[in-house]
Amino acid sequence: MNRGSKDNSAGKRSGIRLSRLNILMICIGLVLATLMAVSMYQTTGSVGEIVTVTNSYLSNQQTGGMLRDFTGNLSEQAMAFVRSGEVGSAKAYEAQMNMINAQLAQYDPEKSNSAAANTEFSAALEAFRGRSQTEKVAMRMIAESLPKQVFEALPDFLKETELSEEDRALSDEVRKGKAIALLTSESYIGLEKTIRTAVDRSHRLSSEEGQLQADRTFTQVKGIVSRQTILVILFLVVSVLALMLNRMLIIDPIRRSVDNLDRREPIPEQGSYEMRHLAKVYNEVLKDNEEKTEKLSYTAAHDALTGVYNRTDFDRYYRQIEKTQNVGIIVADVDHFKQYNDEFGHDIGDRVLCTAVDALKRHFRTVDHISRIGGDEFCIIMPRTSHQDGARISEKIREINRELSGSNGDLPPVTISAGIAFWDRPNPDGSLFKDADTVLLEIKKTREDCCAVWGGIG
Repeated sequence: MNRGSKDNSAGKRSGIRLSRLNILMICIGLVLATLMAVSMYQTTGSVGEIVTVTNSYLSNQQTGGMLRDFTGNLSEQAMAFVRSGEVGSAKAYEAQMNMINAQLAQYDPEKSNSAAANTEFSAALEAFRGRSQTEKVAMRMIAESLPKQVFEALPDFLKETELSEEDRALSDEVRKGKAIALLTSESYIGLEKTIRTAVDRSHRLSSEEGQLQADRTFTQVKGIVSRQTILVILFLVVSVLALMLNRMLIIDPIRRSVDNLDRREPIPEQGSYEMRHLAKVYNEVLKDNEEKTEKLSYTAAHDALTGVYNRTDFDRYYRQIEKTQNVGIIVADVDHFKQYNDEFGHDIGDRVLCTAVDALKRHFRTVDHISRIGGDEFCIIMPRTSHQDGARISEKIREINRELSGSNGDLPPVTISAGIAFWDRPNPDGSLFKDADTVLLEIKKTREDCCAVWGGIG
């Protein structure tokens, strides 16, 4: 129904433009007017064909691109879960897989403009599902070793994945080694190459077929224009004007759109109704894809529970600043956190972590990089700081503890302990992170809810 409305709208607008020409040509005869109407009907059909071909090309590009681009991200999340057993990695994996499945549900291979491109896409999809099954089995091996309450928090797809009796009989350590081996095997890695190759071929074949169909349509349009020129030869001025309008509303926007499609840039909403509608649809799809990519990047870099950076992003940022000057680092954890989980339950434990993170955000600068690197362990990388800032930063920790140990609604009072190290610390014993962690371990041997600076207060 939508397409019929769209065609009727386009015909109506074309008829309005042609009516002036028809008034001039009516004196030539009814036959000439009829032939002109038939010619314009053919033009509308050609434009509709271009819209169909372009929509097929866009669908192939977006769906195949998601398979190719998400493959590496899923692998990283699967490996992160295998190595750490953190629920957040499994949930991030599930979120990305849901995005892909939603896109695949919208993709109709029967509407593909190229059977060869569809064959390549099917090969990519088969390889993608093979990798996904391997990742699920590897993650399930790790899930088998997790405590019951942690296992229950895992996504349903992981709980439903079955292991062989042989794998269940393995020890936790052997299962973890086997899971890592699955995710680093040549066959598993080779599937990623298969996906990328098949998707690239599918894109190329779809583009080539689309170009061939567009060329045929252009030929038809040019033929129509030629016949129109012959029919209105006595009205040369009107014919030239009709040709200019035809090029302005159809041909030129198509050519500009093809260039923008190749560059994956927004299409100007110009030209005929069909071209404007095509540009609007493409621009919405492009924007949606960019938003999904941005959301995926955020998910990959942030902790799902607290919203601060995760261990992966901490490692990335720490490698950048590890050997730079004017930087400090805090390693902190929540005192007696296991006791809170055991006594009050994991829901309260999660809220305790979020409350501690909120306090850290309020007291530290926006340029300070706060990360959750473990269950109740956090790191704060502080640019443009040195040993002489130790007293000021220590006071921040004490102020945070005063807040957390006070009234927090239905939450129990908590405190944190922190170890601090700066780039210009005296007598460094190891890396910046190691020295801060060493300070934390030392102070927790004697007391909680406190902080200390490597080498003493500056």
